[in-house]
Amino acid sequence: MVMALIAYIWFGMAPLNSEIVFWGALSGVLHGIYILCLSRAYTTADISYVYPIARSAPVFVPIFAWLLLDESLNSTTFLAIALILSAIYILHFDGKLKEGLDNLIKAVKHQDLRWAFYTLVMVVSYSLVDKKGMDSFLQHLPDQPFINGVTFFFIEATIGFALCNAYVFAKHPAKTIFQTWRNEWKKAILAGVCTMGSYGLICVVLQFEALSAVVSLRQVSVLMVVYWGCWKLGEPFGRERLLAGVLIVVGIILIGINS
Repeated sequence: MVMALIAYIWFGMAPLNSEIVFWGALSGVLHGIYILCLSRAYTTADISYVYPIARSAPVFVPIFAWLLLDESLNSTTFLAIALILSAIYILHFDGKLKEGLDNLIKAVKHQDLRWAFYTLVMVVSYSLVDKKGMDSFLQHLPDQPFINGVTFFFIEATIGFALCNAYVFAKHPAKTIFQTWRNEWKKAILAGVCTMGSYGLICVVLQFEALSAVVSLRQVSVLMVVYWGCWKLGEPFGRERLLAGVLIVVGIILIGINS
């Protein structure tokens, strides 16, 4: 929130209409609920089940984008999405794809996993809303796509994190929160800057590309984290990880060809 206010003062804000404000506010509410659902999911169920469920958005976004946004995707783009999603599951289940998916299907019946599915619903929902918002922004101000993306991000981030902060202060003593801030403020600021840069750019790209492709390409971040672990932390660099890397690269190329 503080970073958003500083950016407003420093860069100014693009002129808005009521439609953009509506989509931005709705996006902020959905992002706030998403953060809370994801946090709750990680505290009630094992990350081995929560993470792949939350990362399954590329399966559902194309369907709702086709139904609600009139996006038409060809078979090559669907193949690219399938390759990227398969790579994510290969990485997450250490190459034991069938065994991991079997365990995931069994775990669906577990009551605590409802928060993981709420998280998935929020990811799909805010993705659709963000696409609508950025389409409206581009129609309203077609000559400044970068400023459009950053402005929309600040709207949703300010509202989303305001909701999260209100919830955190309602659930935890202020003394504990401020003590955590004093201990972790450098990491918090770095995370804020990185989030602003990454999702701000996503909002820029959403003005020109199909939502399904953008959501799939976001999963490349998982590959970056895995390779960082292998290079920096000395984690094993097995054949399964190489296979996942190849699948993601092929998926990116296919999406690029059809853009």
